[in-house]
Amino acid sequence: MRSINNVCFILFFVIASSVSQAKDIIYYPWFDEGQFKEDAYYLALLKLALENSKSEFGEYQLKKSVQPMYQGRSLVEIKYNRNVDITWTMTSKEREQEVNPIRIPLLRGLGGYRIFLIKQGKQEEFSKINNAKQLKKLFAGQGYDWPDSTILTDNNYRLITGPGHKTLFNMLQHGRFDYMPRALHEAWNEVEIFDGLQVESTLALHYPSPYYFFVSYDNPKLKSRIEKGLMNAERNGSFQKLFDSHPVTRNMLASAQLDQRKVFKLKNAFMSEETKQVVEKIALFDFSRINMIAKSN
Repeated sequence: MRSINNVCFILFFVIASSVSQAKDIIYYPWFDEGQFKEDAYYLALLKLALENSKSEFGEYQLKKSVQPMYQGRSLVEIKYNRNVDITWTMTSKEREQEVNPIRIPLLRGLGGYRIFLIKQGKQEEFSKINNAKQLKKLFAGQGYDWPDSTILTDNNYRLITGPGHKTLFNMLQHGRFDYMPRALHEAWNEVEIFDGLQVESTLALHYPSPYYFFVSYDNPKLKSRIEKGLMNAERNGSFQKLFDSHPVTRNMLASAQLDQRKVFKLKNAFMSEETKQVVEKIALFDFSRINMIAKSN
């Protein structure tokens, strides 16, 4: 009987040890690894959240998905809880119905600003624009399934859509449309990748559009972990420190020079009620010097 008890004790100890040492293995999407450097910031922030939740949730391991995938594909995979566990992207009411948002803005209130990529040599044409009515005579380019496309169309901007980043940049290089709105942290890297393009220097758009982490509705534990980790990182200052120091985000305000641009304000009628409340609470940077122009212009 003693030997049986000893065996049971050993089995219990082994099982308990394996459970205590179990890791959360988290798969994330990727494409064009090494080119689109903005993903490095989101991965660093994800790791920060995981590190700041280790005391409650334990160890973790981040792994990239087996196959590369664009934004739309990653959202579908997460919806059905397969192949990837988390992604990062701009939110919309529709997306929040399909996949589970972690409603903490990853760009700390700056996700709603868009500056433009244009063809080299076209700056003079944009420098003459003084109001939204003039800008609306030109064609913007965006992904066909991006929330930005719906927002631009709803605000009566002329739009041409494409299936993905590389296709859109190629279309812009060949003059299929006039400008491509990009987030503040995206344009500077992209203009180095694709020949014949430049960052437009006088205009910008603004519409409230937070970037979130998204997980499957079938994975509430991961949502809880990331949410608590981000909140802990906010409380201890490491979130702000990463944002201020990461190569992707640290210089984007200085480079964009928003206070020297005409910023056209658009409405975003495609936010959930919960995200509207998040937007109202965001501690935005002081842009009192920005020439913000009402959407009615």
